Amino acid sequence: MVDYDAALGYIGSFGTYQKLKFTLLLLLCIPVGIHMLAMPFLGAQVSHHCAIPELAEAGLSPNNSCGLNYSLPWVTDKEENTETPSECQRYNVSRYELGNLSCPFERNSEKNRTILNCDKGWWYDRRVYNSSVYMEFNLVCEDEPLNNLAQSLFMVGVLIGSILFGQLSDSIGRKKTMYLAVLLQLGFGVATAFAPNYIWFVVLRLLVGFTAMGVFLPAFVIATEMVGVDRRTLTGTLIQSSFSMGGVVLTGIAYLIRDWSRLQLAISLINVVLVLTWRFGIESPRWQLSKGRNEEVVRMIRRAAKVNGVKVPDEVFHAGKKQVTENDKTSPEKPDLKKIGGPEYTIFDIVRTPNMAKKSAIIFFNWFVVTVVWFGLALNTQQLGGDNYLNFLIMNLVDFPAQIFSIFTVSYFGRRPSLTFFMLFGGAACIFYTVIFTPDMHPLSVALPMVGKFGNTAAFSVVYVWTAELYPTVVRNVGVGASSMWSRVGGIASPFVMLSQTVWGPLPYLIFGGLSVLAGLAAMLLPETRGVRLPDTLEEGENFGKCVHFLFSCS
Repeated sequence: MVDYDAALGYIGSFGTYQKLKFTLLLLLCIPVGIHMLAMPFLGAQVSHHCAIPELAEAGLSPNNSCGLNYSLPWVTDKEENTETPSECQRYNVSRYELGNLSCPFERNSEKNRTILNCDKGWWYDRRVYNSSVYMEFNLVCEDEPLNNLAQSLFMVGVLIGSILFGQLSDSIGRKKTMYLAVLLQLGFGVATAFAPNYIWFVVLRLLVGFTAMGVFLPAFVIATEMVGVDRRTLTGTLIQSSFSMGGVVLTGIAYLIRDWSRLQLAISLINVVLVLTWRFGIESPRWQLSKGRNEEVVRMIRRAAKVNGVKVPDEVFHAGKKQVTENDKTSPEKPDLKKIGGPEYTIFDIVRTPNMAKKSAIIFFNWFVVTVVWFGLALNTQQLGGDNYLNFLIMNLVDFPAQIFSIFTVSYFGRRPSLTFFMLFGGAACIFYTVIFTPDMHPLSVALPMVGKFGNTAAFSVVYVWTAELYPTVVRNVGVGASSMWSRVGGIASPFVMLSQTVWGPLPYLIFGGLSVLAGLAAMLLPETRGVRLPDTLEEGENFGKCVHFLFSCS
């Protein structure tokens, strides 16, 4: 049997060959981030009011101020101290009235006039966006929450896909699953561009979301399984940056294409090129070894050795497990899962005992919160005022230093203080935004959500690493999978949190900040795992971190 870990000692934990394959994995995942973050442009919300076709019949332009003053009720915004035309109501006017109107006409000057709902459709401000699903399908007034529902249903698709594609990946392999999902994403993405109505749009977007984890999860697993243990944190963190890279790429494409249907088509056709990279893709060597495909692994190691300019001794390709263990005096003996009690465990095993249940509840809550906040901040830059394209770009760019900084803090300060600090830091920024919020404080009102996003992204990177270390070996995959499920729930809930802005403009940020602070404080009840022998059995998992208090951890 091939000893892949021994081979890594010769070809390098993260040599040139692995870096090239990792780059391809990163490219495959970028469209996932693009589709996941596309709704701010696909469903861009713009100023609107009831259409008044009688203006044209009377020979007036649609934007004639005198005619609009007469035709629309005007509403006063007490927070911003401004007047805007009603978005959902109009007066009953005739061509004759408008044609004989005396201008200027004072707004709301006549009482007891008949008020109608927008029976002739809506007028939309198309100065920035030529079209969006918000405009095309009239997702306004009582139908406005449907815009948020579209993103939530996308995340439902992500949830379903993470379950089904995860099982498929273990069955037929990571590479086949990943490229199958890339192909399906191409098909569903193109079909979405031609959706004839809202129902078809959300159904097809759900299917695009379904494919998202089919690409990302196998790529994430390959990225961590093809490198040495000392590089798994690095590759696992960097592969997550594909979401932010997708956001940056999306900004440029959306800036050039202001029509939602063409934009959707453009971001979907990226996958045409990626499908053609099949022959350059890599299968997980550890999955191949688990299936007895030693020859494929041997060929991969030889290719890697050639690219990296090294030689691998023949004994690496024929080493038995027993022989390698006896020779490798520095490696700790791996636990025998059969002696531990068997590899078949369920989600109930991670919540059956008190300490495990407590740790799981805190972990689940943190995963839920970081996802609610991440998507809430990333998808709602339009609410910050100013140039939405610039806001969206900066909101994604802050992720890169956050991820790099999180790698540093996790390595030097540990998981517990890092997650706590980042959650409190990001939460405090969001809360402070609500304290100083006024419509005219544009620079600071944009900066604080960016700071909150920095803390949240860094926390996201930490919680990925920490979760895998907190669960004992026998239920590690179950624990990470269950935590990831709560992340999907957070993604589904996030668009609905944003609906609270109809009550008070900055209320969503108060919710984001409050949840982040609670999650950060709760994380202090979890044990530190840096430099600590990790638990293997359920019994060790239950005892691990029992004496943790807010100010210290005795793990």
